[in-house]
Amino acid sequence: MKSIYKDYCKLKYNGEIELTSHSIECGFCGNKVAPNTGYYLNSGYEDIYIYKCPQCSNPIIYNSNSEETFPGAMYGREVKGLPENIQTLYDECRTNYSNKCYTSSQMIARTLLMHIAVEQGAKEGETFAKYIDYLDNNHYIPPNGKDWVDFIRKSGNVANHEIIIKEKEETEKVITFLSSLLLFIYELPNEMSGDEKS
Repeated sequence: MKSIYKDYCKLKYNGEIELTSHSIECGFCGNKVAPNTGYYLNSGYEDIYIYKCPQCSNPIIYNSNSEETFPGAMYGREVKGLPENIQTLYDECRTNYSNKCYTSSQMIARTLLMHIAVEQGAKEGETFAKYIDYLDNNHYIPPNGKDWVDFIRKSGNVANHEIIIKEKEETEKVITFLSSLLLFIYELPNEMSGDEKS
């Protein structure tokens, strides 16, 4: 993809052309757009379209063969009121997913659970299991949510310690639960107290 960006830099001075419109989600701003101008490249075995997002003006690379975009669309909902370190890790987890880095996304998800526990009062330097117990014993994990946390523990542990590549669908499950947990711990209480952070 880096070479395509280099080609884009060369092409952008030559003027845009009219292209077939595709409904896509911009990986930069998250808006669903359907641009119909940009640049066309043929790498010899695939057709690449480079659109300029009409909302944020960043380049969206679209592979018509695989129907994939780069950067890919973010997965998981936006959550309000997150502390800075939690927001940073959640964004990293989602960004890695959007760039098809599913293994690292799951590793960050596991780390994020540890940061949530510490941010909520657990001692630093504990084992992952103790952090999960802390969240559970202090009722930060929603009812029936312990199985989800255990799923993240197992998937993240495999990503950290075994030679295995994680898959898209499994990573989507992890991010879906994380977004729900963050909503439960941060956004909803802030909404009720009127102390929502922007």
